[in-house]
Amino acid sequence: MSNRVLVSLFAVLGVLAGFESRPHAQDAEKGASLLAEARKAIGGEDKLRALKTVQVNGSFKRTAGNNTLEGDFEIFIEQPNRYRRKETTGSAGGPIGERVEVLNGTEVWEESSNGFPGGRFGFGGGFGRGGGFGDGGGRGRAGGGRDGGQPDGGRAGAAAIDPERLREAQRRQRQNELARLMLMWFLTTDAPVAWVGTAQAPDGTADVIEVKPAEGAATRVFLDSATHMPLMMTTTGFGGGRGRRGGGADGRAGGTDGRVGGADGRGGQPPITIETHLSEYKAVNGIKLPHLITRGVNGQTNEEWELKNYRINPNLKQNTFTK
Repeated sequence: MSNRVLVSLFAVLGVLAGFESRPHAQDAEKGASLLAEARKAIGGEDKLRALKTVQVNGSFKRTAGNNTLEGDFEIFIEQPNRYRRKETTGSAGGPIGERVEVLNGTEVWEESSNGFPGGRFGFGGGFGRGGGFGDGGGRGRAGGGRDGGQPDGGRAGAAAIDPERLREAQRRQRQNELARLMLMWFLTTDAPVAWVGTAQAPDGTADVIEVKPAEGAATRVFLDSATHMPLMMTTTGFGGGRGRRGGGADGRAGGTDGRVGGADGRGGQPPITIETHLSEYKAVNGIKLPHLITRGVNGQTNEEWELKNYRINPNLKQNTFTK
């Protein structure tokens, strides 16, 4: 990957190797205070409260084994429960693949064209569960149905899955993904927040707050103790296979919510810590936003986002979230 990715990798390795966690009893009052300070540091409560819609464009590089997938993405958000992500891959003169994934209130839908790789494509494909921003994931190679994978590799699994249960699992997953994006970019959350300790490295310290939603895994945010700016986020997923068996109607590996190895997503695999490193902050409409995001597991970076353009409170088209 690029030199920038290597720099980010070393930064993540340095942080994780150098930080020494010093856990304390969870402190909700201090957690709320630190979150307020961090929101002030990135732009202030007035600007963040006024946020209703967001449009983000950028490019990505994602590795899985010896393969590297590169492309562009576009994300639209309308709070509190509308989210659209489009990825485009390919090169000039070659085949172009497109994939769209949408949460529209309680409804979910997706589309793919021109042989876009099967399985979920969210932030972090190649490890953990599901391939999405929150949980990483298997690549869904054997999932059947309209969403990728082998043409009929997942029929037996799909037949056993209640479609309503599957749609609800997809809705939860995308709502969680939307919530983590809003936390990562704007430190916006309606979940309980608590301070859980401090972390130390040779070049400074960080306060660690934990955001614990009703659904999905808790996320820890590392805030620079001096500036209160977000440094990185961690969450827990489950290491899994590459989705060669089973699969649901949407081409994902394993259980009803796209996880590898069954309904609970564990598949007999131990939990893993997924690390997201935030850097190259620049002000956009008075809000400081990261323009380079790298992500990986156990200090090994396998995804990079280069954020090229943020639009704050754009007027979105009425059909942005409809199929």
